[in-house]
Amino acid sequence: MKILIAAYACIPDEGREEGTGWNYPWQLAKLGHEVWVMTPVENLVKIEQVLTSQPQANFHVIPVAHPAWMTPYKRYIPQKLWGILHYLAWQQRAYDAAQQLDQVYGFDVVHHLNMGSLQAGSSLWRLNKPFIFGPCGGGQVAPAVFKKYFLKGWIAEALRSLVSTRLIFLNPLLRQNFSQTDLVLATNQETAKLARQLGAHRVELLLDLGLPEEYFLQVPPTRSASQELQLLWVGKVIPRKGLPLTFEALSKVSPSIHFKLTILGRGSLDHYIPNWIKEYGLEGKVEYRGHIPWTEVKKAYLDSDVFIFSSLRDSSGAQLLEAMSQALPMITLNHHGARDFVPNGAGIKVPVTNPNESVRALAQAVEYMYKNPEERRKMGRIGYEFAKTQTWPLKVKEISQYYTMKQFNLSKI
Repeated sequence: MKILIAAYACIPDEGREEGTGWNYPWQLAKLGHEVWVMTPVENLVKIEQVLTSQPQANFHVIPVAHPAWMTPYKRYIPQKLWGILHYLAWQQRAYDAAQQLDQVYGFDVVHHLNMGSLQAGSSLWRLNKPFIFGPCGGGQVAPAVFKKYFLKGWIAEALRSLVSTRLIFLNPLLRQNFSQTDLVLATNQETAKLARQLGAHRVELLLDLGLPEEYFLQVPPTRSASQELQLLWVGKVIPRKGLPLTFEALSKVSPSIHFKLTILGRGSLDHYIPNWIKEYGLEGKVEYRGHIPWTEVKKAYLDSDVFIFSSLRDSSGAQLLEAMSQALPMITLNHHGARDFVPNGAGIKVPVTNPNESVRALAQAVEYMYKNPEERRKMGRIGYEFAKTQTWPLKVKEISQYYTMKQFNLSKI
C-alpha cells in the first residue's frame, strides 16, 4: 500500500512526539508498505544518518522547508505564537508538495500524523484520498479550580481553553476538515468528543505513544523495600504540568513517612523550585536534576519506587508509558489520557475534584505506597504487562489495520 504521512516532529532515537513521528512511518515501511514521509528540512540530519546505516528501499523522506519569508518577523512575535504560525505555514507547504507527489505516485492513504492537535487541523484531506488524522489531543482542558498552580500562566491557559472549547466552532474550515476526515484517532475522551462535535464521523481512541522493544528488560525489574520511598517526577517544568501541586501534596504527607522526590526536566518555572521547597517545608527531601537525555531517564525509573504524574492538562503523557515499561507503580490524576490509558491496577488514580481534596488524596496515596511494598510490586507488574503491548512494532500493526480500504469512504477511491 502507498502511504503518505505528514510528520512535523520526526527524529530517530528520540522519545515523545519526535519518536512517534519517526517510528510510525519507519515501522510501516518494515511491514512492507511503501511510505513517503513529509517532514521539515531541519529533521534530515539524524534521519539521513539512520538511512545510511539502515537503508530501506520503500521508505522515502520528503523534506519540506518552512517559508523563508517568515524568518525576518520572528523577532517581533511571541515564541509560542511563532511556533503555531510557523507550523501552519509549513502545513501549507506540505500540502503543495503532497499534491505534486500524489500526481506521480497515486497514494492509497494519506495520514496526518503530527503535530497532533485538533485546533490546527490539516489541509491534506483536500487530496480527496482516504484520510486519517492523529493520534491527536486538543480537547482536554485544565480544571479552573486548580488555577492557582498555574501562577501567572493561568490567563494564557484560560485563553487556550476558550479557543479550544468555544471559538474553535466558529472556524468553518475545521468543520469542513473533520467532516471530510475518514478517521480521527484521539488520545483521550475529551478530544474524541470534540472531534465528533466538529463533524468527524468515525473516531477511535488510540494511545499515540510507543517504545522500542529494546527499551524493556526481559523480565519486570524488582525493587527492594527500603526505609525511604524514592519518588520520581519527570516532565517540563511548565504551568500545566502541576509540579507545585505535587509539592503541596508532599507537604501533607505524615512525618512518619520517609521519602525523597527526584525531579527531572526543565522549563519556564524551574527557577521557582528552590522557593517551593522552602515554602512547603521539603528541605532535604527533594533533588532537582534538571534535564537529562531521554536515554538516561530509564535509569531514573529503575532507581525509583513510585512515579508521580500531576499534569493538570495532558493529552496522554509519554512519561506514564516509560514508567510502566520499567514496572514502576504510579500515582496520577484521574483525567485526560492518564485516565483513559493507565490500567486501573497499575497505580493509584486520584480524583480531580478540587485542590483540597486532590492534595489530600495525593498525600494519602504516597502514604499507602510507603506502607505497601508488595502492592507496589503488583501495580508495577500490571503496568509492565500493559506497556509490553505498546512496543512500536505492535503499535504499527494496530494502526496498519486502519489502512484497509473497508475502513474508509470508498467513494473517494
